[in-house]
Amino acid sequence: LGTTLARGYPGGTDLSGADLRGADLTRADLDGAILLGADLTGAELAKASLRGVIADNTTTWPAGFTPPTAE
Repeated sequence: LGTTLARGYPGGTDLSGADLRGADLTRADLDGAILLGADLTGAELAKASLRGVIADNTTTWPAGFTPPTAE
């Protein structure tokens, strides 16, 4: 918990089921990332790039965060 991954992860990374609670993903390039079942509770997603992410109803987003819509 509380990991800093700012600007980390190349686009398209498979993060299915990842525990990213409290992670600092500020400005992270998550374009095309697979987030099925990932837990992003409390994660910081300011200015993160989330184009084309693959998520579903098992993906947990930070409170108040509006998940990206499918393109």
